[in-house]
Amino acid sequence: MFEKILEYQKLDGKMRALEREAENDPTKQNLSKAFSLAKDSQNQLILLDSTARQSVIDYENYKKEFEKCFAELDKFNKEDFSSLSQEILNANLDKINAVCTKLASLERALSLQAESISNIIKNSDQMKKSIILNKQKYNEFKEKFEEVSKKYTPEIEKIKDQMTKMEKEIDPKILAKYKHLRQDRIFPAFVPLNGNSCGGCSMEIPSALRNNLKENGFLECEQCRRYIYLE
Repeated sequence: MFEKILEYQKLDGKMRALEREAENDPTKQNLSKAFSLAKDSQNQLILLDSTARQSVIDYENYKKEFEKCFAELDKFNKEDFSSLSQEILNANLDKINAVCTKLASLERALSLQAESISNIIKNSDQMKKSIILNKQKYNEFKEKFEEVSKKYTPEIEKIKDQMTKMEKEIDPKILAKYKHLRQDRIFPAFVPLNGNSCGGCSMEIPSALRNNLKENGFLECEQCRRYIYLE
């Protein structure tokens, strides 16, 4: 009953082994690393761009406020204070001092913001160079990995063809159960009864269920969901 599905599973296992071997090849790992580095640099560049936009907006706002305060101070400078009382003069002097203090604060803020924008531009240039470098590495590793893949692809495709042909000879219900477990990354899907335990997860099977196994030919493990059969 299970000969064909077990043969099918054996081929599937062989194909999985080849796929893992290809996936674990150093060239593939270098390819993935170069891709991740390029992607990280791209994300950092996007973040820097967003920060730069906000910094420019803040700089322009500080600049407008600075010009507004400077115009107010200039207005005070052009006024004639000779006919004003001492009280009004003191009040105006307080206003002038307040404007001067604000101007000094805005000047520092403008300087810091200009420095921040300059650093962002430098970092952006570095990120752009990093992206170009990592893309070049990615393309190099991609070419190398394509050569590595040529070593595995023919054998993998050959096994796939064998499995496709074999599917016509397998009970559709059993094949469906197998593919469902395979989709959930449970492999092997069909395992023998090992003594009184599941051949997959080693959970002990109660005697009542073992009797059902003898009658039905197979049963589903309650723990790992694999299908247990009698050899």
